[in-house]
Amino acid sequence: MADTSRHGDWRIIDDLTGFEIWASESVRQWNGLRVHRDNADYRHPQEFVRGRPDRQKVPFTRPEPPDVFLEPNEVTRDDL
Repeated sequence: MADTSRHGDWRIIDDLTGFEIWASESVRQWNGLRVHRDNADYRHPQEFVRGRPDRQKVPFTRPEPPDVFLEPNEVTRDDL
């Protein structure tokens, strides 16, 4: 015999399948749809991951030294 009534429960239409289900067997999905608990689509945990700020500054800096040009056939400079 079919289960036609339950005390304190009512029938609703499943938003996903269109079938008639008991309200006590339904859950509200993250997008607001009321569906049977066996058909529920839960959000993936990766959707809640938040990015962290990335510090990209170097700990210390110093200016670039001036360029030193050598004459032809000069190997090193003595004034440095």
